[in-house]
Amino acid sequence: LRFETDNLETTYEQIKIAVKKGKAFIQNDSEGKEYASIYRRLTVRIPSENFDSFIKEISTGVAYFDIKEISSQDVTEEYIDIDTRLKAKKKLENRYLELLAKATKMSEMLAIEAQLSAIREEIEAKEGQLRYMQNQVSLSTITIEFYKTIAEESGVTISYGAKVWNAIKSGFYGISSFFLGLLEIWPFIIIAIVL
Repeated sequence: LRFETDNLETTYEQIKIAVKKGKAFIQNDSEGKEYASIYRRLTVRIPSENFDSFIKEISTGVAYFDIKEISSQDVTEEYIDIDTRLKAKKKLENRYLELLAKATKMSEMLAIEAQLSAIREEIEAKEGQLRYMQNQVSLSTITIEFYKTIAEESGVTISYGAKVWNAIKSGFYGISSFFLGLLEIWPFIIIAIVL
């Protein structure tokens, strides 16, 4: 969401109240200044069931949105795939554990333990993927940017002397850029002179 506001602090307080009410939390908070505006950008994580009410709450008083984009992703297939692979790896782990219990030679035990270690790593990776997906599904991510337009700095506030000095500096930078450009193309200049 991106919209303009008259008062950044009031809007921020309104969002904070909505965050608390929706049992959400602010994951990221940044602010800055652009050419003709000052802004604040928040990333909010909110339980999915409170998503609609939260959007409605923070939209109160907004005349229009510069950007309002809502999207979702169906991860059911991916979740089922990872879950199935995880169950298969756990079955394989149990078979190796049974083989380890029956093993009599040290070389067999070491080989089985090496396989078990690799399987355990894969299981932990799949469990990590499932935890990440559960976290993503249970919490919606909302990026809110609100800004206030500020008057452009007037040339009247800059003294005449400062303007002259800026003009001199600009002229110097222009001349130095010209000579640096000539230095870059010196072989072509020599060829042109020879021709």
